[in-house]
Amino acid sequence: MNALAIIGGVMILLAFLYAIILLGALSGMSLPASLPSGPGLPDPFVSVIIPVRNEEERIIECLESLISQDYLSDKIEVLITDDFSEDRTLEAVNSFFQNHPQMQCIIVKGEPGKREGVGKKSALTRAVEKASGTLIITTDADTRHDPGWISSMVRCYRETGVKMILGPVMFAGENHLFQKLQTLEFLGVMGLTAGFANLGHPVMCNGANLCYEKEAFREVGKFEGNERYVSGDDQFLLWKIKRKYGGRSIRFLYDRDAIVTTSPEQDPGSFFRQRLRWISKSRGYRDWEVLFIGAVSYLYQAMIFAGFFLGFLSPLYLYLAVSLLCFKILIDFPLVFSMARFFRKQKLWPWYIPAQLFQVIYVAISGPMAFLIPVKWKGRRV
Repeated sequence: MNALAIIGGVMILLAFLYAIILLGALSGMSLPASLPSGPGLPDPFVSVIIPVRNEEERIIECLESLISQDYLSDKIEVLITDDFSEDRTLEAVNSFFQNHPQMQCIIVKGEPGKREGVGKKSALTRAVEKASGTLIITTDADTRHDPGWISSMVRCYRETGVKMILGPVMFAGENHLFQKLQTLEFLGVMGLTAGFANLGHPVMCNGANLCYEKEAFREVGKFEGNERYVSGDDQFLLWKIKRKYGGRSIRFLYDRDAIVTTSPEQDPGSFFRQRLRWISKSRGYRDWEVLFIGAVSYLYQAMIFAGFFLGFLSPLYLYLAVSLLCFKILIDFPLVFSMARFFRKQKLWPWYIPAQLFQVIYVAISGPMAFLIPVKWKGRRV
């Protein structure tokens, strides 16, 4: 009974801390609304940077969505920065821009044979150094953008003067149940991103839709100090800007025009490889807010998962696990509901409870796996 009391107490404490985190994020939420432009302010030159590696099959759709942007065409440049692709990505990009000369495009290549030039962070750094824009907007090769994407980012920048803008990212085109579960789980991730950023305590961001001042990138030392981590360019940069300028210098943009969409993973294998890659960078985190939220969220869900197995020892463990799972389903709902309304994903509600079960299982398993199993990404070992 002593062991049961201790484990039960830990579970309840974690549930309490988890509820504080979710309610904190919810307090930072607001209804989505477009921001007005500041009258008389100059329109900044914008450099859109797309890092690519073996994106031959996906890059064209991304570029087509950039052609239709309603921002001033003479104040946009697109930089394709290549991370030593081994397919015909650059040939596809060259052909596309030859057929669309109205777009200002620069292709940035790494120097062959230089080991320090390998990786996404190096590719991004090369592109920022060549960029002419006051504002840098990064996105991924597998994304699509509405016509008002750049204009929305610029309006937010002119209205607020922040150093970094976190844009909304969401999955689109869910074709089967596994993809619907991913979308519902990712709504919660976006909710935490949005809520804490607008509270002045940003903890997460996504490089698929990220805007920052070029000068701020230089002043914080670029990606120096985090080169050994294959991923995390967005997260480490957020931490550096937060540390130098404060949490209020970063804002999440609640504007449907700013939404960037991508496709969910097709199968559990590719999904877990993606999440293991994301989690693996966490060993480099130094922000106590990020560490606290990550630790509580993981431990809470891991305890629920473990409780179902401990139920073989005593049914009380099982009762505790079921109770905490039901509590999670209830406490997550307002945050997920708010983001589902923003992204117009209400049609996925029938799968909300299965998505909660899916999240508990994958989080509990993937946490330790990320530190034990090497992952390959784009032909490289992570």
